Amino acid sequence: MQTSASFTQQDGLFIDANLHHFIEQQLCPNTPLETGHVYQSLATLVDEFGCKCRKNKHQENDTLDVNTLLSAYQRKSHPHCHVDAQTTEAVLDEYCCQVPAIIVVALMDTLSGTVCDEQSAHELYHRAAELTERPCVHRQATTNASAA
Repeated sequence: MQTSASFTQQDGLFIDANLHHFIEQQLCPNTPLETGHVYQSLATLVDEFGCKCRKNKHQENDTLDVNTLLSAYQRKSHPHCHVDAQTTEAVLDEYCCQVPAIIVVALMDTLSGTVCDEQSAHELYHRAAELTERPCVHRQATTNASAA
């Protein structure tokens, strides 16, 4: 693991030092997973969903700062951690491109057991659950077929 002034390199990702500290000191101790497994899961999600999530990016300046992400989780409610916030400066991929925030949020939600009902994120949340061997916290909205 290499550390620069503001980022820690882990499993091919560059993770903001504050987020790295939060994952290791607050998030991981509350899960049965080893810290390395969490970072491997994040790297896999970035590999599998990074490009797709970037293509679905809503607005050019739709960023989610690492401090917003951390403070939202520390309060146990995270209204700013939403699929509309597509990119974050908290995690960069191996090419130093910003990782879509929904990927980080999906992993954190899965590890913390926080339910999400964002329609377009089911596949991502399902995969996060598989990788971490945790229950899927995504709730798909059910449609009433007889209402048509």
